[in-house]
Amino acid sequence: MITVVGGGPAGRFAAIYLAKAGKKVRLIEKRGSLGGQCLHQGCMVICGLNDCAKFLEESEKLQKLSVIDTAPKVNLPAVWSEMNKIQSVISKIIDKETEDFGISIVTGEAVIEGKTVFVDGRKLESESVLIATGSVPFMPKIPGNNLSGVYTPHTIMNLGELPKRIVIVGGGVISSEYSYIFSSFGSDVLIVSRSEFLRDKPEPFRKGVLKDLQRVKIREYTLLREIKGDESGKVTSVVLENGGSRYEVKCSAVLFAAGLIPGTEEISGLSIGSRGEIIIDENYETNVKGVFAAGDVTGRVFLTPFARMQGICAAKSILGEEIPKIPEYLPQSVKLFYEHSFCFKESDDEKGKNAENKGINFGNLKDIVFPTPAGPGSFWSVPDKNTGKSMIRVDGESGSVKGMYLGAPSSSVVAAYIAYLMERNLKTSDFDSFLEIHPSTDGICSLIKYAESDEESNKS
Repeated sequence: MITVVGGGPAGRFAAIYLAKAGKKVRLIEKRGSLGGQCLHQGCMVICGLNDCAKFLEESEKLQKLSVIDTAPKVNLPAVWSEMNKIQSVISKIIDKETEDFGISIVTGEAVIEGKTVFVDGRKLESESVLIATGSVPFMPKIPGNNLSGVYTPHTIMNLGELPKRIVIVGGGVISSEYSYIFSSFGSDVLIVSRSEFLRDKPEPFRKGVLKDLQRVKIREYTLLREIKGDESGKVTSVVLENGGSRYEVKCSAVLFAAGLIPGTEEISGLSIGSRGEIIIDENYETNVKGVFAAGDVTGRVFLTPFARMQGICAAKSILGEEIPKIPEYLPQSVKLFYEHSFCFKESDDEKGKNAENKGINFGNLKDIVFPTPAGPGSFWSVPDKNTGKSMIRVDGESGSVKGMYLGAPSSSVVAAYIAYLMERNLKTSDFDSFLEIHPSTDGICSLIKYAESDEESNKS
């Protein structure tokens, strides 16, 4: 029997792969339903909230153009209630799919001591153990973080009414998405970022995100020092610090969206890194023979597709199969009014960030940026001159496409396929006979064709 701890993307995909290979598998999940953080507290929660936020913003645009008479308002309790119902439907589908592979699902909190796994005090014997316990939101230890009105992405669904003012702590993707959501719902939103906002992201992406967050106030290089409350224990304000000066800002809610940390609280007997991550080798095995780990708990890349692939790789390792290489090009996307999707190699993007013009032209690599064409989901944004941006990074010598950014409706679909092709050394000439869909908000195919024609004209 192989024991998999954690029913999120890494654990579930690993369990299914092992079961299909003929292994007996037990899958331990503390929630009582599978799907992990992504379904219950992460990606899908953002999807549901973002659908509402975009609808509200689109309605507001149409009202200003007198296309519709009134713009709707959000009913937050109803949002949570209906979202729970939909999550339940998805969860049941996932549970059934997993059980249909013959996997034994065990509900309970697992405690791991080396290769020994306990569930509710009961010791489970295992041929191999795969740990996929995911991650949890980072919560800094500051005064007042236990007040009523303080949330993380794991507890935000307990928010009963829309706050008039909310402070969102964090300078990354999760902070961006929640800031857009609450500002579209009608809250005054302040982002508190300890460094440059989105500092580790490509510059075209950063500019596109900031355009969608025009209603949001952002304070960079600012620290949250304290959360204050009233006599009943409810949040009333925060104390911020910038440049050595402290000041107070009133608010009724605080959301910590400052990233994730590996979920290793109930794990002992294994090598744990400085960030709380389980240390694994190239075979996904820990320092204890027969104990493997995959997904967020390894602290590498906190992305659902990456976790799924790691889970499958770990399962292959357990079976003694050849382990595939995870792609270097990892497509990523942030859901705001538009989807802002990008894919670059880290080494190439660092060159771009350090270039004199923020990555316009550096070495053999060249960034080409055009407005994204208007189409479904952006037609009514033409009066605002905001149909998004499209960008590709091309190697001028080889013609290889080395990166992309697309700010547009449904851009994540485009980014995934382009990333796959870039991994296989996509060249601009490969799109000579490519037929796109029209109308479409995909500006990438046109840019690749433009880059090819530009290269040809330069040669002549």
